[in-house]
Amino acid sequence: MKVHMKQKRILTPTSGVDSWKNLLADPEKHWREDFSAHSIAVSWENTAGIPEEIKRLFNSQHVTGFSNVELALAIPEYKVSLPGGTRPSQNDVFALLTSDEALSTMAVEGKAREDFDVTVDEWKQRTSEKGINERFSFLLQTIGLTNQKVNGTIRYQLLHRLASSIIEAKRFHAKNAIMVVQSFAEDDSENHYPDFEALIKCFGQLPKKEKLIFLKTIDNIKLYAAWVYSPIK
Repeated sequence: MKVHMKQKRILTPTSGVDSWKNLLADPEKHWREDFSAHSIAVSWENTAGIPEEIKRLFNSQHVTGFSNVELALAIPEYKVSLPGGTRPSQNDVFALLTSDEALSTMAVEGKAREDFDVTVDEWKQRTSEKGINERFSFLLQTIGLTNQKVNGTIRYQLLHRLASSIIEAKRFHAKNAIMVVQSFAEDDSENHYPDFEALIKCFGQLPKKEKLIFLKTIDNIKLYAAWVYSPIK
């Protein structure tokens, strides 16, 4: 299945935290201190490379294949084309990582007190039948799941963030695709961690915070997911 929407590949560097604001789909609505868009900009702009909370995922003694991980590039508000609709998947940060073993792509979703938007059932109610058939089928095929594995309460946003990491891994010929939720709220009653747990269970894996979780291998690409807590600084 071909992706029909084309995104520009001509990119410019950021010039500091405030330069991230104009990249948002709705800058006036989403740019607020202590919320995810502003917090993730601060986290990445104030780090020489990968934010420490994320880099620790690869330094665990239980993780192999990520020796000496370094950031090759990071792009804020990175759009990934998807079929069956008019809007791409807009990732808070897309990162390309190098290591001694392989190249990896990483889609980062920042979350403070916001939720993960609509469930799959809610998304289907407001989407055309053609859109459902084309886009939803594409997402499931891309991340290696079936309709039977994904119930209607799964958050739709998490599905296309995972798909983004795989799509870009194929584009860059990377061996690993990673989705990271970078949470700026520690309390589970605020950060919607149970939605992440539900997604991981779709793959038959055990969810755990601050851990790089292997989900499955798709087209020779290893797919991972992780949840990290980043204190707002």
